[in-house]
Amino acid sequence: MPRVARKYIKSNFIHIVTKGIKKEFIFYKEKYKNEYISLLNKYLNEIKELKMLSYCIMDNHAHILTYTTEINKLSEFMKKLNTAYAIYYNEKEEREGYVFANRYYTQTIKDEIHLLACIKYIHENPVKAGLVNNAKEYKYSSYKKMKNGEIDLEVINSIFESTIDYLNFEDIDLSSDEYEFIEAENHENKLNSSSVEEIIERFCQENQTSLNEVKKSNYLILKFKEYLNRKYRVSNKNICAILGIGKNRISLIEKRNK
Repeated sequence: MPRVARKYIKSNFIHIVTKGIKKEFIFYKEKYKNEYISLLNKYLNEIKELKMLSYCIMDNHAHILTYTTEINKLSEFMKKLNTAYAIYYNEKEEREGYVFANRYYTQTIKDEIHLLACIKYIHENPVKAGLVNNAKEYKYSSYKKMKNGEIDLEVINSIFESTIDYLNFEDIDLSSDEYEFIEAENHENKLNSSSVEEIIERFCQENQTSLNEVKKSNYLILKFKEYLNRKYRVSNKNICAILGIGKNRISLIEKRNK
């Protein structure tokens, strides 16, 4: 692959952010994040014109940094990826309807430094959300693959003089106002998938019940909401998603109890 001229960096490198509808936790379980990553790799193998530089899957959104010389391939990729995941998610959650919020967001990369800054920004998402202390601790991003040389180096070598230059992305100062990124943070991200499972288990133990019983009881649902909100600020819809109940169930219960 020949060296990429600087004037083409802006049009060929795209930062993508795709979000759960109404900020819902569509990736809140470990198996959900793993499924999205699996589908991501599947469609990258199918669409050879598209290369991925980095990714990070959070509880309610995902970041993907891609390279392509055929922009229509990006649309094809994202349509296949999100459609396949939506079918999987709806089946697992026993729900219907849209899973993702409208279209995904895109941002073109300005230059080489912006590219490195974007790579760092993507991998710093879990740190900023308070999920881990260091980007290398997060299991659902491309950080370790990059550091271990498990990424496609063809694109990297076409831009940077060496892989070392590329892996120095952590030296970039993100506090600078020179480059802006698509903001997708949700303060509820501090409640991660492992926290959810632990909280449900603890709640059930303390109340001598089971998750199935909680789902059936309006009283226990409201009690779980109160229990969860002692430490976290979580919307009714996301609590419904966590419990695996209808998305308007809590709102309806609360209206009846007024």
